[in-house]
Amino acid sequence: IEYRAGDDGAYQAGWWQGLKIADNKTRFIAKRINYNDVVIDLATGLMWPASGNKCACNEGLPLNWEDAITYALDLTFAGFTDWRLPNIIELLSIIDFSLANPAIKDPPFKNTQSLHYWSSSTYKGIITKAWTCNFLLGITATTLKTESKLLRCVRDGV
Repeated sequence: IEYRAGDDGAYQAGWWQGLKIADNKTRFIAKRINYNDVVIDLATGLMWPASGNKCACNEGLPLNWEDAITYALDLTFAGFTDWRLPNIIELLSIIDFSLANPAIKDPPFKNTQSLHYWSSSTYKGIITKAWTCNFLLGITATTLKTESKLLRCVRDGV
């Protein structure tokens, strides 16, 4: 699995690998685009909504997996219409394992609930399940697609 074409996929995406933190630019860049707050991840090239309780996250309300996929694909946010549900690797890329409750940096990621968030990744063993990521501790699980979980949309931003 790769974040984007040309990614080496070894440890972290592309230019981030093998460089000391001091040699890197800030990884997460908070921006306001068309009156909407987004976060650009320079390590993966992905754009995320900054707030977990705004429209790019269904106002922080849970949906079943199919409705979450549809919601993301139909979303217009920050002037973009190419939002989607992240795969499990992309979702894990914003986890900060040094944090808990929630296991994500705030700022730039605001209002993230310490609950399960959907990924677009179907569980290979049982196709009626998909991978979720729990932002309490950053752990993954497989969940029946009929259950209601939270979502945080993503797009290829840079």
